[in-house]
Amino acid sequence: MSTINENLPAPNLAASSDGSSDPTTGGRVDSKIYHTEAVDNVSKKRLLIAVVAIGVVTGLATFLMKECIKWIGKLASIGLHSDGSNYLLLLLPVVGIFLAMVFQRYLLKEDLSHGTAMIKRDLQNGQYKLRSNLMYTNIIGCSVTIGFGGSAGAEGPSAYTGAAIASNFARWLHIDDRWLRLLIGIGAGAGIAGIFKSPVGGVLFTLEVLGLELSTLPVIALVAACLISSCTALAFGGFAFDLKFVDYISFDPSNFIWMTLLGVFCGIYSIYYDTSQQAAGRFFNGISNPWFRALMGGMVLSAAIFFFPSLFGEGYGIVDKIINCRPSELLSFSPFYTGMSTTGLLMLVTAGVLLLKGIAVAATINGGGVAGDFAPTLFAGCLAGYLFGLMMNTWFGFNLPVENFALLGMAGVMAGTIKAPLMAIFITAEMSNSYQFMFGFLLVAAVSYGIVFLWDRYRR
Repeated sequence: MSTINENLPAPNLAASSDGSSDPTTGGRVDSKIYHTEAVDNVSKKRLLIAVVAIGVVTGLATFLMKECIKWIGKLASIGLHSDGSNYLLLLLPVVGIFLAMVFQRYLLKEDLSHGTAMIKRDLQNGQYKLRSNLMYTNIIGCSVTIGFGGSAGAEGPSAYTGAAIASNFARWLHIDDRWLRLLIGIGAGAGIAGIFKSPVGGVLFTLEVLGLELSTLPVIALVAACLISSCTALAFGGFAFDLKFVDYISFDPSNFIWMTLLGVFCGIYSIYYDTSQQAAGRFFNGISNPWFRALMGGMVLSAAIFFFPSLFGEGYGIVDKIINCRPSELLSFSPFYTGMSTTGLLMLVTAGVLLLKGIAVAATINGGGVAGDFAPTLFAGCLAGYLFGLMMNTWFGFNLPVENFALLGMAGVMAGTIKAPLMAIFITAEMSNSYQFMFGFLLVAAVSYGIVFLWDRYRR
């Protein structure tokens, strides 16, 4: 497939006094020199207009993406029933991946997979003029993939959509080319902020995941764009968060020790999740024929979803049920449905979902779908926290608040797999509107990240 960008010649900036290279070529330059020269060559009024426009349009785009996913998902689920096996689930994910492949290869002749990795590639290679069709094609590809059951998230496509919106708005407003690199990072952060309704999470995505080094004015622009994008998505969505507690147990600091152990559990699971996803990704990438690869990815995904329908789509509905004390929804639409749930059966099904989640994500993305891999870690973290609490209560007779541990696990697994603990903490807190658990998020995420860090050092 053809590349999605056109090369932009690097601006002729002088090297810094220490001899380091220009940032547009992937190296580093003294940030004060770079940003001072950039500010001298850009109208602050046009920059303000661009930031506001990026925030509003990106927030609206993320809202539309979520609505399209919901609409397609409802349409595809018409023939499903909750009280037993659904053989239609063996077909829907295959259809979704093939439709996404046809859309990319024949209609666009573009590869839209791995949005976050592609943004990093563009920033590293100095390819800042993103094509205008990327402002909406990611929405279409992602909606088809996830709407038909792709077990992944919308954050990669939303970040790439935001980056494309920023790149094109900057050119339309004739903003100096030396701001293009920064605005792409700002737009990508706005995309994350809008899809998760998490302004701080969007800011930290740009700083932690993309690794952009920003001075004062670009940071202010980034914060503003993320805040505007998040508020726009929230407003169009009826001021409703993706996750909402109906009746939750207040945070209890006396569970400090168990939260620490949960962090260890999340760290160990993060290692397994990452290992299984990478192994499955290599398997699918090793299939040279794209249509056979799509077929294999679709078949693996369909089989997993048939036995564990909670793997269908992003999984926020299941997360919402678990943190609101309705875990029996894990059995709905599946061969394991019996009309009543037992603790043992819930533990087995939860463990099965956790074992297959990384593989299902790889089948979705590497099989040919258009999706991201942040939301799956939140889903897996919720189930990991739920399973941990359930095991402690069942096997050792404790009385831990399982729904709270499910929420805390979201930050733990995201921190361990994405390796961006600050982003994980704030995305979990903001998307669930649960800042009262901030200490727990911090503890579990830090311990999980520490376990993964030690494991990575041991492997080296």
